[in-house]
Amino acid sequence: MIRLALIEDELPAANRLKRLLGECDIQTEVVAHCDSAAKTKAYLAGNPPIDLLLCDIRLGDGLSIEALLESQTTIPVIFTTAYNEFALEAFKLYSIDYLLKPIAPEDLQSALQKFINFTGKRADNSTQHHEVYSFLTASTKSNFTLRQGNQLIVIPTSDIAYFYAEEGLTFLVNRLGKRYIWDATLDQLQKELPSHEYFRINRGMLVKHSAILKIEQYPNGRYLLTLHPDHKTETIVARERAKDFKEWLQA
Repeated sequence: MIRLALIEDELPAANRLKRLLGECDIQTEVVAHCDSAAKTKAYLAGNPPIDLLLCDIRLGDGLSIEALLESQTTIPVIFTTAYNEFALEAFKLYSIDYLLKPIAPEDLQSALQKFINFTGKRADNSTQHHEVYSFLTASTKSNFTLRQGNQLIVIPTSDIAYFYAEEGLTFLVNRLGKRYIWDATLDQLQKELPSHEYFRINRGMLVKHSAILKIEQYPNGRYLLTLHPDHKTETIVARERAKDFKEWLQA
């Protein structure tokens, strides 16, 4: 029986991962679930008697790897991530394994088997944590990798027009108007993407500068945007963001 802690800030993703763990041939027990970097630090400070961490890289309040470094934990890690393939190489080298979201059941099974095979062979996990952190802080997000069925699709950041949130999901829309579900919140994306290229025009939309075709005055101090590709509803810059939006355009 593998005793593990789950580090994941998105409740639907956490619940799905728990379900997948229950369906694996390898027996596991989720003894803790932390949904923030702060809670992860507090949990690891108590030196919990667990075998493994299933750890999402980006949490709402920061990088989970920072919590691992601060706690100096030696607990092996399997990362769960929606990162680009450049950083995936770091996860592959410096952790038991990584799982690309949305996680496939067979990948989870394989990662758990790797953990069993590697148990006792990696004495200094803190060194691996430092290496992963170096990759994360040194690299920029140049593309997005997502899974569709059995395929991995790589979308260069240069091909993205905007992101929007709808009914609890985040969608990525490329320059051709094709949309994909992306496993991250707009708050997380806003931290990852360059602020000179992307602007959070309202609570539900993150827009790239080059996707804006037209800007019109709108009632109550707001702006109405015409985007390419066109968005299915009116694209409005919220009043409280209008001043910052204007400054962003002029920067």
